[in-house]
Amino acid sequence: MESTLHDLAPASVRRPPTTRERLLRAALTVFAEHGYAGASVRRICQRARTNPAAVKHYFGNKEGLYHEVLGLAAAAFAGEGDAPMADDDRSPEAMLRDMIRHQLRPVLRRNTIGRCLRVFAWEDLAPSRPYKQFLASGRSPVLATAATIARRVLPPEASQEEIAVATVWLMNQAMPFVRSREALGGAPFGLRFDAAAVDRIAERLTRLALAGLPGAARRLD
Repeated sequence: MESTLHDLAPASVRRPPTTRERLLRAALTVFAEHGYAGASVRRICQRARTNPAAVKHYFGNKEGLYHEVLGLAAAAFAGEGDAPMADDDRSPEAMLRDMIRHQLRPVLRRNTIGRCLRVFAWEDLAPSRPYKQFLASGRSPVLATAATIARRVLPPEASQEEIAVATVWLMNQAMPFVRSREALGGAPFGLRFDAAAVDRIAERLTRLALAGLPGAARRLD
């Protein structure tokens, strides 16, 4: 059963959270606080008010649970239901603008998103085996979008290395703004984040990002 962002949203007053939902919320918090290596199934179950047998039932093991949390965290930075495929009929510029705009949304809301950021921050420091497997699986919507854009924009003769570098370049345009939101609001930057500012920043980052790719201007004309 694939998880969605709704699994992390507050439950309706008419329906208490299921055991599976409690485990996902608890796991996100514990993985954000301690990283994959430092988190334990016991600690997660204590927070979720359940037992390790529930983790085995719903997710198989700690690694399976972490894969679900990574999927939820990645989806938090993508558009609703976005998983661009090769037949996406939007232009590369429109795809990139939409991707960056969705990635910037966390600057407008910091609750669950803050925990998602900390999960990825741990992986930046010491990538875990499940995280490497998650990236290789293609389940990251942002990675899939960036790779599609890179292939469309770069010249046909571009090497796999050039495509990989362009993909990393595109998928990381928005993250400094999300991770450093508070610092960017103070001196010397003085940025103010609202919906209109997110649109403006997304537009500027799109132009700057594409300008940094060889041959992009020619292929987008």
